[in-house]
Amino acid sequence: MIKKIATILLLMIFHLPVLFGQTINITDKLTATKIAEGVYVHTYDNSNGIVFINNGEAIIVSTPPSDDATLKLINWTKEQFKAKIVGYIIDRWHPDAMEGLDVVQKLGIKSYSSELTRTIAKEKGLPIPDAGFDSKLELKAGNEKLICQYFGPAHTIDGIVVWIPKEKILFGGNEIRNYNGWVGNIADANLNEWSNTIKKVKNEFGSARIVIPGHGNYGGPELLDYTINLYKPNKWGQILRDHNIKRLPIFKDYGDIFETAEKDSTTGNTRILKEAIVFIDNNKRYIKVESPLIEHYVENKSIKSEYGRLRIYNKSTGIDNPQTDLYYNGLIINLRNDEVGIEIIVREMIR
Repeated sequence: MIKKIATILLLMIFHLPVLFGQTINITDKLTATKIAEGVYVHTYDNSNGIVFINNGEAIIVSTPPSDDATLKLINWTKEQFKAKIVGYIIDRWHPDAMEGLDVVQKLGIKSYSSELTRTIAKEKGLPIPDAGFDSKLELKAGNEKLICQYFGPAHTIDGIVVWIPKEKILFGGNEIRNYNGWVGNIADANLNEWSNTIKKVKNEFGSARIVIPGHGNYGGPELLDYTINLYKPNKWGQILRDHNIKRLPIFKDYGDIFETAEKDSTTGNTRILKEAIVFIDNNKRYIKVESPLIEHYVENKSIKSEYGRLRIYNKSTGIDNPQTDLYYNGLIINLRNDEVGIEIIVREMIR
């Protein structure tokens, strides 16, 4: 009798439903967290997406940043819910949202994105989502709908948000920031419009119960206000008094990175530049960093600075017309050998 009761209890434990907020480890790095009935946040190395399931059908938003993780997420969704995946939504062109698209397409799952994302993918030689839309797209899993919508440029020019009306859940992608103390990667951002774009999102979906950013912890509609405030033009558009850079006894050319500085020293593969200006020539842009102290990691093709001024120039408009001019606390710039080309990561833009 005792053995029978123990067996029943064990079976009950294994068949308990997944509770809201409970995180499932799909692999060591890939997790799924239940946030509502039929809605999970999938996370890989701090990059988020969603899985939406209803009546035996599923839609996944955003691929993990690897083919293997994308395949495992798809297999988990099919096996866990006995569901057919009827659509895969790509919310922006960066690899943390579409690296696994080739896997999705090989499996015959139809993919969707904004037409802007499809255009950028074509220009960069990336896999192209199967179907595109200009401003709004409605899809269904089972008998519940999901809405994809484009509001304007922000983190990238093509990013969209995804809304689940029944649960009032908004997936903001990298348009929306979490409370992590960093402005994030602004290399492909439109800082003039980011705040305005999120105001439009708030006007449409300000009733959201849950808001999921592209990276970090999800929250509520306060993340919309946080993002709007973070990228207000007056935070970076008001030019502070220039630091007096002394010019320029040292000049070194690293191909796509050019240094000028009053003093420099080397520690291992790291160059320490004092009273420095670093120019980076990357594709369609020039990046100029001015700071009392810049660390240049030569082998990694990256620079780091605690504070200073950043300017991004659009080559098509000329060196005298800065696309971005801001003061910062905390800056990392990484040159990459993939389609992204460059990351410009800022902790704080100074008023």
